[in-house]
Amino acid sequence: TLYGVFAMDPVRRLLGWAILFCTFLGIGGVQWTLAREKYRGGEAYGLLMLASAGALCMTQAIDYLSLFIGMELASFPIYALVGLRRKDRCGNEGVFKYFISGAVFSVVFLYGAALIYGATGSTHFNTVVLEGRQWLYTAGLFLVLFGLLFKAGAAPVHFWVADVYTGAPVAITAFMAAVVKVGALAAIGSVWISSIAAPSSLETWNLAQPIIATFMSKPLELLVLTVAFLSIVIGAFSGLAQKSIRRILAFSAVMNAGFIVLGLLLPNYAGTGVVQLGPMYFFLITYAIASAGALTGIAYFSGNNDEWETLGAIRGLGREHPLVGLGVIVCLASLAGLPPAAGFVAKFTVFAGLFSAQFYMVAIIGFVLSIVAAVYYLRIIYVLFASVSTEKEFLSHDSLPTSRSFLLKFGVTLAALVLLIMGIFPAIGLIV
Repeated sequence: TLYGVFAMDPVRRLLGWAILFCTFLGIGGVQWTLAREKYRGGEAYGLLMLASAGALCMTQAIDYLSLFIGMELASFPIYALVGLRRKDRCGNEGVFKYFISGAVFSVVFLYGAALIYGATGSTHFNTVVLEGRQWLYTAGLFLVLFGLLFKAGAAPVHFWVADVYTGAPVAITAFMAAVVKVGALAAIGSVWISSIAAPSSLETWNLAQPIIATFMSKPLELLVLTVAFLSIVIGAFSGLAQKSIRRILAFSAVMNAGFIVLGLLLPNYAGTGVVQLGPMYFFLITYAIASAGALTGIAYFSGNNDEWETLGAIRGLGREHPLVGLGVIVCLASLAGLPPAAGFVAKFTVFAGLFSAQFYMVAIIGFVLSIVAAVYYLRIIYVLFASVSTEKEFLSHDSLPTSRSFLLKFGVTLAALVLLIMGIFPAIGLIV
């Protein structure tokens, strides 16, 4: 640990590499977007890296003050990146909604941290709850978790996701969907394992180790189940009605946040009180890489001002640019949970863990809705390689230097290879 403020362990290191890789994808997508639209400023790169630094702080924080600083460092650059197209009305609307709601939930998080300080006398995650103040600690933990769930885009605090994802340039959406979610859900896991061991004096900051709960709370278990259920249901059914790929993957983000949150109860929180977050973080890493890879590939096809990012507009473009198209297909297959991509192993591990922990109905509902959600991933795959009856001019890609698209193509291809390798050899990424 670093002065009891930040910590490093094998899981946090792997999460950090995932953030850096998704940042690389984001830079490739932004480079292509700025070149295509002849954008003269270069501030987007600095903002991307500031937001990545904030997400890295969130993954490593073991103190509520350092976590809050990481949250804000990740959030403020994103506000500017969402509004990168200053004259775009959707972008301005997205910035306004994200900034106002983000400020509100930052206050919610801080109020929860203040209550925890009142219950423990410390802002450190690993603290002993003072006698008679368990209710105060639980109330503070509820508020802290809701503040982080907002950043993760989980229901019922998901109301900003679709509008912000649609308002931002597609390349920025790819970055947000991966990096911010990794930071937020990594922080949720860190807070969770510390909270369930709150009355003990053991150091529980290592995300790789199994934790035996000494502070078990039925309301917190119900919170996790409710958030997961609402996120999966809303994400699965809302995505079916969308035509915009950004909105489809926005609701995909909501649904996958629900699956990831379920990992907080594995392998048997409700029974023996044992929690091990390996499956949760394996799912999170595969989701982040797949989501960033898919949206970065869509950014390549989306045209000026992202006018071509609907299902009808990208029809057949995968045939014209098969390298990027195949990379997007592998990423979407991983999001859908299809073998041999890593998303299949991630979902199988979570569902198997839910059955083992006797959450039968949750596992069955989640499995059925994941099949429903697979439909909208398959729709994107179909239209990318569908035949077109008329010739379509592909927005003068040939007029741009090949060097402008090299990072994007290389990043999407590498993301697809990583997902296939992790799917075939899951021991590379699965934390046990």
